[in-house]
Amino acid sequence: MRNADPRERPRREEGGPPRMRRRALPLRVRRREPVRMSAALVDVLLATYNGAKYLEAQLDSILAQTHQAFRILVSDDGSSDATPQILRRYQARLGERLVLVPNPSAGSGVVRNFGNLMQASLDHGVAQWAVFADQDDVWLPEKIASLWREMVRIEGDSGAAALPCLVHSDLTVVDEGLRVLSPSFARYQRMDPADCSDVSLLSVNQVTGCTMMVNRTLLQLALPLPAETIMHDWWCALISSSGRRSYIDTPLILYRQHGANQLGAKDRGLRTRLRRMVTDGPGVVRRVRELGRATRLQSEALLGRLRVQGADGAYVSKYLSWRARPLWVRLAGYRHYYFGPELDRLSRCLLWF
Repeated sequence: MRNADPRERPRREEGGPPRMRRRALPLRVRRREPVRMSAALVDVLLATYNGAKYLEAQLDSILAQTHQAFRILVSDDGSSDATPQILRRYQARLGERLVLVPNPSAGSGVVRNFGNLMQASLDHGVAQWAVFADQDDVWLPEKIASLWREMVRIEGDSGAAALPCLVHSDLTVVDEGLRVLSPSFARYQRMDPADCSDVSLLSVNQVTGCTMMVNRTLLQLALPLPAETIMHDWWCALISSSGRRSYIDTPLILYRQHGANQLGAKDRGLRTRLRRMVTDGPGVVRRVRELGRATRLQSEALLGRLRVQGADGAYVSKYLSWRARPLWVRLAGYRHYYFGPELDRLSRCLLWF
């Protein structure tokens, strides 16, 4: 695996010298060709908010992809830094390959921002797949190509494209200066996304949004995002349980960690977690309980969506019924429903109602 140099920028194709009718008239600028439906066209959904510090490196890494059949859709959540100016500069350079999507709900947060992009991609109807981009990462050159090849493979069976399909990958965790902290996000977090089941997804998300590619069918079934959505990637992962989901056990992005991350990689080792309990025990308990309530509400929303779509929601109904049972009943079966280290499983069983 070779790392992308965020300073590299792809070469622009020059259209040659402009033609003049007469010396006194202004130069005649060649019109850009509109973006049309392509058999391999992918929408890159980039949500921004005060991301000027790292945005150019991310945009340059996207432009350096080996799979060049893409356009970038950007929705800004009301930035007050130089983010809008950077985006306008890149749009002037890229033309219709970079679309600034109006955000009628600016300031509503990352979930609604990505929901706005998902709806725009679906409404535009020019791309068959969408990938999700955070503003502060660096993509490795084969990211889109690798996801697209796997997506084509899982959609390859007759009628599979009519199913909601999702492909995601591992990440390399890096610091603010792109120095490697861990070569594998999955191992750093002590997760096994390849073994992620539909039932375990109801409690723990193992699909990282910035590595994710979805097809149009998934967008159609996922939208509109319900109010109970914890994160857009988690909701997409839940919707994919009605179709196909595949994990690539290879890091395809540099996942930058810094003080302003919306979500990030956390050390989940026993020593670190015990230290958190000692220094902030009540806060840890409160957050665990809040997540428990949120997962229940999100699962209820999923069950409602599946019923509307006529899809099988029996496993969701069974999970919700189990969560409503007395503690002594849940203690007998919590390992089936709760994924992860034993401390995580037991804390959910004891604190989630």
